[in-house]
Amino acid sequence: MFNSRTLFAVCLSVFPLIPSELFGFSFILQYEGEVDDRVVYFADDLVLNRTPPNQMFSGTEWRQITVTAVYENPKKPELAHMALQFQCPDIVAMDGGKINFNDIKNIVRAGDPVTFRINGPDESYTIGRSDLKPEPIAMTDWKTSSAPMLSKAGAIACNHIEIDHALHDAIKKDNSFDFDGFGKRIAKLGLPADMAVTGLSLNSEYIEFAWDQLWWEKVLAGKRPDPSGKWSTKLSKADRQVALEKLKKEHQEFESRTASMRGNLLESIKKTNAEMKADLEAAKNGDKHPDGSKMNKYEAKLAKVFRGQSEENVVEYMGNPEFNQAGNTRFLRYTQTWEKQGVTVYGAQGVIGGDAGGYAECFAEFSLKPDEQGVWRVNDIIVRSDYEGVGSREVRLLCNDVVRGK
Repeated sequence: MFNSRTLFAVCLSVFPLIPSELFGFSFILQYEGEVDDRVVYFADDLVLNRTPPNQMFSGTEWRQITVTAVYENPKKPELAHMALQFQCPDIVAMDGGKINFNDIKNIVRAGDPVTFRINGPDESYTIGRSDLKPEPIAMTDWKTSSAPMLSKAGAIACNHIEIDHALHDAIKKDNSFDFDGFGKRIAKLGLPADMAVTGLSLNSEYIEFAWDQLWWEKVLAGKRPDPSGKWSTKLSKADRQVALEKLKKEHQEFESRTASMRGNLLESIKKTNAEMKADLEAAKNGDKHPDGSKMNKYEAKLAKVFRGQSEENVVEYMGNPEFNQAGNTRFLRYTQTWEKQGVTVYGAQGVIGGDAGGYAECFAEFSLKPDEQGVWRVNDIIVRSDYEGVGSREVRLLCNDVVRGK
């Protein structure tokens, strides 16, 4: 896949044999501050075990979770990306099942003081407001704090197994998400039952969400801090008024923002499930065409990468194709040609020699069909060549160029 995220056990009940680079969840951990100095914290659902070997089986684990803060204040950075480590009690369900938190005395709940540090500088950094360049954050000493953001992050990090189970159970086979059920599960850990779950996973997505969903009025008023010039967009008065009315309508109540966040999550789940389904179908077919015939080595190489991929991904990698469509099938063709003109040498007695010249062509054609959501995905690939007056080596080189793309 072209995505760069890891899908964990949260979706295993829906798709049991899944590729490892797909999708990530995040939580809106905390939203605080006054106008002009607001900040929103996003917590990644990925929790790492950073317990050093000499601390193993000591009763304490070091768990690391990534928290990203996006700032409104122009004097603060665009964001801070922090790898937060927490000292957690070593709680293990020996059978891999659910844990009864009522029976555990030392469980970390949101609201409790937590012992933490920032793991830097390799994994933590800020993005400067003026130049958008990363600046490393230094490693800190262990500290104890009851700050709401840190306490909630610690509760997620120290109870990552329960969080994974809660997410796992909340994702349904029809691509829906049981928000109420998930909220009840995490409330047992002291976390807000309405803590927002999103399909966001990248820093760019966090920034976009903060300014488009939370601080949109600043954007339309042209007051977004923009010393780098990255975010400038000139709108006519008419365009600004239309956009303003639309956003006002969408943001009249908090429920609308909640609906927007939930819609974002459901779309991410739907898209990911479609990609996983396409990958599973591709794995079944292996190196064969849909009719069961065996692929040649070029076709198999392309199929391994592209079968099940969207049209957008093919064009992004391969470049602009020759396009054709017949019924519910689209065809994207990429062609490489080579030609050498024939040369005839004449002497006093007529033709005495020359070069017959040659021609070679190789093309790769992707056939695509729409999935259940109407996204065009690669169903089959054929690679064919034609040549005259040249050796097979030249044709192989030509086909290699086609397979490499662009």
